[in-house]
Amino acid sequence: MTFAEIAHILVVWTPFLADGFLWNILISLVAMAVGTALGAVLARLRLSGRKSLAHMGLAATELTRNIPTFVFLFYLAFLVPVEFEVLGQIYAFPAWLKASLALSVAVVGFVSDNLLVAGQHWRNGNRPAALLFIPSWTMYLVIIVMASSTASVIGVGEIVSRCNVVIAAVSGDEMMVWVYVYAIGYFFGFCFPVNWAMGRVKKRLLARVGGAPTRECGECG
Repeated sequence: MTFAEIAHILVVWTPFLADGFLWNILISLVAMAVGTALGAVLARLRLSGRKSLAHMGLAATELTRNIPTFVFLFYLAFLVPVEFEVLGQIYAFPAWLKASLALSVAVVGFVSDNLLVAGQHWRNGNRPAALLFIPSWTMYLVIIVMASSTASVIGVGEIVSRCNVVIAAVSGDEMMVWVYVYAIGYFFGFCFPVNWAMGRVKKRLLARVGGAPTRECGECG
């Protein structure tokens, strides 16, 4: 197969693959939204002056740190029904939402730890150090976008799943490498600019706090 033929196949299937990548973005944004909301609650508990609430928030955070998201993904896929009835109305529980909820578990722990540190800095009047949470959160979004490809194992039509459809449709194993490389290009095109931009933001914020080292999430407690 010539390069021109390969390029033609990729161009023809681009709308199909691009639409799949939008599902990756949607899954990731929902996971970040759910995880951030729950993680913020846990961080608030850990910042509480009451030891019982602080211990409760820490225990819940530790739990989210130790739940494999891939295993939880299968748990939601097979144990949560595809539809449920409420007041006589049937509502679907889509697979992409299950994937988002599974990925949100990791986000909960990340936000709880990092927002805890940000909250401590904010209380101490160190606003630039507190604002470091923003680039860290955005960079974590990039990690979740890359992890969103695991949704393909439960039948979500994201880009990796659609790559397999394209390979099967063109009936050519020699296209496999090119199709996957093309898919990698989507992830790189999204993730690299975000990481680069947030890296510059983080560097400027660190300069404002005098380059003082900040506590990493593994040191929180």
